[in-house]
Amino acid sequence: MKYDVIAIGGGSGGLAAAQRAALHGARAAVIEYGPLGGTCVNVGCVPKKVMWYAADIAHALHDAAGYGMTVQKPDLDWGHLKTGRDEYVQRLNNIYLNNLRSKSVDYFAGTGRFVDAHTVEVNGEQLQAGHIIVATGGHPMRPDIPGGELGITSDGFFELVSQPCRIAVVGSGYIAVELGGMFNALGTDVHHFIRKDAVLRNFDPMLSNILMDSMIEQGMQLSTRAI
Repeated sequence: MKYDVIAIGGGSGGLAAAQRAALHGARAAVIEYGPLGGTCVNVGCVPKKVMWYAADIAHALHDAAGYGMTVQKPDLDWGHLKTGRDEYVQRLNNIYLNNLRSKSVDYFAGTGRFVDAHTVEVNGEQLQAGHIIVATGGHPMRPDIPGGELGITSDGFFELVSQPCRIAVVGSGYIAVELGGMFNALGTDVHHFIRKDAVLRNFDPMLSNILMDSMIEQGMQLSTRAI
């Protein structure tokens, strides 16, 4: 089959490029082996925000007594929360698929492989295009240390079917502190292992210092210079 534009990758970059090309009259296609929407929709911003809202509610319930409200200690059903979150993400996957269809962009579920500069093979079928966009994104990396393969990445966070009682978070970037904060708010015992002296080292030092004080105040353990 011949196209004007093929995007390898069904995340924000590939979807936007193919749909914009189609709006300008080009015949376009998208190749994606996983759910449509990319990292943000499936294992990033969207499901993380659902978990953040759950953590925010837990914080509000904890603070309710200060406003004169009597609230029983909440009992979190992690499985119920995960099911609802996953169903919401799946609805978004379907919306992305319908958007492609409405713009006459062909969708191929599979892994693309270059045959030559203008030919891609997917599921045994060869697709040709004058322009092929590589928008495959990236993958989280485990540290190359003994036992590193035993840990989970941020992707694995969204696969957890039950809430862990204790968790070690290795890292000090915004994803690490976000996940640690959500775990802590929902009742998991959190221990952060930080390679240097502070979290969010590339942010304003004031933010880093205030955040570390807050993390300790909320009961999280922090180990700095943990190499």
